[in-house]
Amino acid sequence: MKKYIVVMIALLGISSCEKEVKFIESEPGVEYRLVDERGGKKLGPNQAMMLDLNSVYKDSVVMNIKPIGGFIVNPTKGVPPMLGKILESLGEGDSAQIKFNLETYSQLMGTPNIPNLDTAESFFINIRVQEINDESFFVERIEAEMEKAVVVQAEKDKGIIEEYLAENNLKAERTEEGLYYIVKEEGTGAKPKVGQTVSVDYIAQLLDGTYIDTSHKTVAEENKIYNPQREPYEPYSFPLGQRAVIEGWDVGISLLNKGGSATFFVPSKLAYGPEPRPGSPIPPNGILMFELKLVDVKN
Repeated sequence: MKKYIVVMIALLGISSCEKEVKFIESEPGVEYRLVDERGGKKLGPNQAMMLDLNSVYKDSVVMNIKPIGGFIVNPTKGVPPMLGKILESLGEGDSAQIKFNLETYSQLMGTPNIPNLDTAESFFINIRVQEINDESFFVERIEAEMEKAVVVQAEKDKGIIEEYLAENNLKAERTEEGLYYIVKEEGTGAKPKVGQTVSVDYIAQLLDGTYIDTSHKTVAEENKIYNPQREPYEPYSFPLGQRAVIEGWDVGISLLNKGGSATFFVPSKLAYGPEPRPGSPIPPNGILMFELKLVDVKN
């Protein structure tokens, strides 16, 4: 339990000589205790809390939420009642520990019971209320932090792409939006316009060579990403410039003539950003590379 005690000291500032505070049952399967009470301001109307929060099972931290701008919650809405009513009792600066049995914790997190876990063991959520303020204040601050993060990530992606190009002796053009592209075939048709339906053959990869998706069945089979639910493997059609696809495609495909092909290097802000689709092999802030051909354009 040594590692667990270290975690608790770091998060909640508990002195080893303090008297242990007993848990109070909130409802079946849920107990909590107030570890540190600072006498700070309480939650008011239209206010939210910024929390320092993690989950511990046995000696391991299993969840440690630290989103951009802080982990913000309004205990009166959008929070499971079993957790909300405990949070509402806390003031700014207070620390608490919530104890769940495995079944209740699984319900709270919206996940099925994980096999091979000891049902006799408990999950603990450690909470410290860092700040209480108006929801609008937090929203503005998060938006500002996210804008800063986008700028920082864009510069990081730019460096990674340019390093990749240099290492592979590739020369690419760069759009104002940050897309890098290499035209391989010019094509003979006209460039597509916003609103027109375009059809595209493509192969999607990460820069490390991992195959993500493709419209070519043989490529999917050869690279072990074939999915029968993906059938039929054929060019993907969508309206250009209508946000039906990632921004990198809307930007890049508009540069091609019908019949033309290119390689796109799509920075994360023009792809899936810090939150790709659940279960996707694309990592947060993943840069994507596409081998792509514009096969058709229709009104």
